[in-house]
Amino acid sequence: MKPICIGLVAEKGAGKGLFIKALQKIMPDKNIVSVRFSDVLTDILSILAKERTRKNMQTLVTALRNAFHDDGILNAPMRNRIKKISADIIILDGLRKSEEILLLREFNGVLIYISANARNRFEWRKKDAENKDEYNMSWEQFIKLEQSPAEASIRTMGETMADYKIENNGTVEGFEEKIKEIMELIIAKKIKKAS
Repeated sequence: MKPICIGLVAEKGAGKGLFIKALQKIMPDKNIVSVRFSDVLTDILSILAKERTRKNMQTLVTALRNAFHDDGILNAPMRNRIKKISADIIILDGLRKSEEILLLREFNGVLIYISANARNRFEWRKKDAENKDEYNMSWEQFIKLEQSPAEASIRTMGETMADYKIENNGTVEGFEEKIKEIMELIIAKKIKKAS
């Protein structure tokens, strides 16, 4: 059976990493592999000997999209990575543009939007920063980042294009339960489609 492909769209700190950990806990018998759109950017920054900061990532992806007039510029390298993966479930983490959802649909994937209020996301992000410039981020800096075009497009995509939506403002256990319910629906649809 072909792998289940799940795209995650969420504003920073909403719980994409927690979703993946929870899914591994809920489905320990499944081989779950996560591929991040930002991995391509990280590779390029490494080649250029530049730090992996949110600013550098945003500058790089904006430059690539503008230079090639292509908001789906990361699709080709991601497609190549996905095709090489052998897994039961493949998570595409960090979709930022509607053109990237087209890649997800090529693999018959479903899009899940994870939302959480800004104050929770700020606190969680400070504890689990991904980029060097996020460790000591102030609330004002966080809110300024929230107003960037990339973050606005995430909200729009999540609200208008997602197949499933999860609100992550409660407990970890409550979040896990929501994930379990959605996965049961996804698997049921996949089984029905295969028969």
